[in-house]
Amino acid sequence: MTNAIHVQKVSVSALCTVSTGWSFRGRIDPAEGAGTVVVQMRDISLSGVDWASCVRTEVSGRREPDWLRPGDILFPARGNVSQAVLVDGRIGSLQAVAAPHFFVLRVTRSDVLPAWLVWWLNQEPAQRHLEQNAQSSTLVRNIARPALESVPVALPPLPRQEQIIGLARAMQREDALLHRLRQTSQQIMTGLARDLLAG
Repeated sequence: MTNAIHVQKVSVSALCTVSTGWSFRGRIDPAEGAGTVVVQMRDISLSGVDWASCVRTEVSGRREPDWLRPGDILFPARGNVSQAVLVDGRIGSLQAVAAPHFFVLRVTRSDVLPAWLVWWLNQEPAQRHLEQNAQSSTLVRNIARPALESVPVALPPLPRQEQIIGLARAMQREDALLHRLRQTSQQIMTGLARDLLAG
């Protein structure tokens, strides 16, 4: 008989603070040599933030921004794909803010791994909750803060969180490898077809 793992059932709001990205007045204009980078929708993918593609810009305002730091989670408030993304150590010493159409989640409990919460938010039960509670216009889905804060989370003990994250990362690496293999195979086939045509 297996030992049952104790899983807490909580909501996102019990695990982290949820704030909105930095509010820019008007457009986000690139500024050469500016000290701040801004993360926009085009800069994120399931593998994280592409810091090299982020625009450098000036941030003005009376208060200093709450700069992004490793462990923060970015969640798009708008769009038809709502994938959570982890800000990891690759941010280095960059002074970065999220664009206003992101929510920034910051874990407040020591028994929660940010990577676990990212994984959970991208799974079907959380995605279904968001789908059911989204405010949809004809073109774009909008997620309101209460909908995100009320997402139910199953929280196992830390060792189990680490185990599942490890498995998810291994599967991600495998997917990337298969993708590269498919690309290579396609290039070989294209090359064969061209050789036949030229022959």
